[in-house]
Amino acid sequence: MLELQNITKKFENNVAVNNISFRVERGKIFGIVGRNGAGKSTTFRMILNILEPTEGSCLYDGKKIDSNVLDRIGYLPEEGSLIPTYTVVELCEYYGSLKLLNEEEIKENLIKWLEEFNILEYMNKKIKDLSKGNRQKIQFIVSVLHNPDLLILDEPFSGLDPISVEELKKAILKLKEEGKTIIFSSHRMEHIEMLCEDIMIIDHGNCVLQGNLQDILENYEINGKKHHSLNDIFIDKVGKLDE
Repeated sequence: MLELQNITKKFENNVAVNNISFRVERGKIFGIVGRNGAGKSTTFRMILNILEPTEGSCLYDGKKIDSNVLDRIGYLPEEGSLIPTYTVVELCEYYGSLKLLNEEEIKENLIKWLEEFNILEYMNKKIKDLSKGNRQKIQFIVSVLHNPDLLILDEPFSGLDPISVEELKKAILKLKEEGKTIIFSSHRMEHIEMLCEDIMIIDHGNCVLQGNLQDILENYEINGKKHHSLNDIFIDKVGKLDE
């Protein structure tokens, strides 16, 4: 279980994340929704120990996240971290070795995921020769190559066509069924609604709404009426989401 306890992150006079708390159980998917600059990526970086919280703590299975726990975490960053001159297999050999996988494990896991996305023929292609959508698939494969227990996905559907979006949704749900703990952000409300049990909406680093998604959709009132879409609720709480 992932648990954030009263997390705050300040950069001099700027409060990027302000007193946020949530927990994500095993086999659950938690969605974070917010505009650009709301604090989503900063929150992820604190979980990953890239940034040290100013206040509060990030725990996994009741323990502070350290180098040992980080080996059990997979991370897909919004900005990407692929090396364009590497082939797909060279890239995965590099990142897999950082997670202490041997060559056989890397090759076996890579082939499994390439087949999952129907792109096995790209195994020896250079990253720079792939389309944006296929680069995003490889970025996802890199994040799950070591079979992590906790998966953090920052805008995972960015740049994907509708068919690829469905393939990635299927892969995420498969990992959920295997008991993985998953947390992700997305600009697309329909993706959040389809995948998440629990959500948090953040704005300027503050949590403005949090809870079970189905309960929120059924009980949130706008002008005395219930049963709204998440997009309607977001607009009511924060305003329009960035395009």
